[in-house]
Amino acid sequence: MFARIAGAGLVTFFLAGSPASHAACLTLAGYPDGARLSLLALPPDDASFSLVYTHSVTRTPVTELYRVDGSAIVETEMRFEQHGPGLPTEADAGGTFSRADGRFVVTMDRHFSTIVMQVHRDQSPRLVAGTRTLDLAQWGNRALALGAIAGPCAGP
Repeated sequence: MFARIAGAGLVTFFLAGSPASHAACLTLAGYPDGARLSLLALPPDDASFSLVYTHSVTRTPVTELYRVDGSAIVETEMRFEQHGPGLPTEADAGGTFSRADGRFVVTMDRHFSTIVMQVHRDQSPRLVAGTRTLDLAQWGNRALALGAIAGPCAGP
């Protein structure tokens, strides 16, 4: 569902605290048109989020964990139940590949300036940050670009 490359209104989610207290801002835009779709402010004490979806072939859940470091998005872990196309079969250098609670757990340190993903309603793609969940298919079956900005989210 997610391939990485180094029409609705704007949706903005602000997590607890004032805008000045946010460590980072996630930006979500259409791809390749760049039309801004959403901003998601991350608090300074937890600049992490996850992408959760159903694998298109195995039809099993996949969770990808990330953190924002300045304007970079860093993938730190992936969890999945069954091997399938596009999922890792071994750890990156410095990472680990293990099993826990019936799932494969792969740790990594992959840095991205932008993550471009193809989303489809059948895969229930969601971005989860703290207690907030953003349905990524709400803009239809399409390509989206996820980026990060250091500091608070700016208005539209």
